[in-house]
Amino acid sequence: MIIGNPPFLGDKRMISSLGEDLTRELRSRFAARVPGGSDFVMFWFDKAWTQIKTSKAIAVGLVATQAVRRGASNDVLKRITAAGRIFNAWSDEPWIVEGADVRVSMICFDGRASGDCSLNGADAQHINAD
Repeated sequence: MIIGNPPFLGDKRMISSLGEDLTRELRSRFAARVPGGSDFVMFWFDKAWTQIKTSKAIAVGLVATQAVRRGASNDVLKRITAAGRIFNAWSDEPWIVEGADVRVSMICFDGRASGDCSLNGADAQHINAD
């Protein structure tokens, strides 16, 4: 099982925080799986999904910015839900820690095709990528 809180870093801040060369290299290596314009956190979602697909993990739970539900970042979740499922998600939660005061989405996924799901604490039949 993988549980984590990857760095919160929006697409527009990657170059200023990581540098142009590292950002370009990262985006180049993941271009087939993480579209340009995705937030930094989506590289962790992709790597975790790879662990599930290769049977090195059975489930994942990650904290992400709310941007994960829209735009290029959401494409990674769409790929996950096309072959697996989101089984537990909280779409809009406060995250107040060490001076940060933001709203986050928390997402748990696995490689199963079906099963019990919970969205924002309520039972759900299915959870979409958005």
